[in-house]
Amino acid sequence: MTTSQSPLRVLKAQADNIARIVKAVERGENPLDDRGGKIAAARNRDTVKFGVVMDDKLIMIDMAWATIREMSEVGIAEYILKYMRGARETQH
Repeated sequence: MTTSQSPLRVLKAQADNIARIVKAVERGENPLDDRGGKIAAARNRDTVKFGVVMDDKLIMIDMAWATIREMSEVGIAEYILKYMRGARETQH
């Protein structure tokens, strides 16, 4: 497990893995076991909500599929990494 104070390389590796999975799901792949059909159901919505579990917090990220489609895997990983390190973005 990681915390917001974990080494950057560890947090980046975790964010990269999450971004890889999110992009794979967006492409229609099934990189995870989907016994309950939640991943398949999420593909039919406009947004997807996923969690990042850390020792010191739980981050819930809600992203539009259109945004995921437009962003690169690297861009998504950077976005997730900001939240993991404790940055907050103001929504207008």
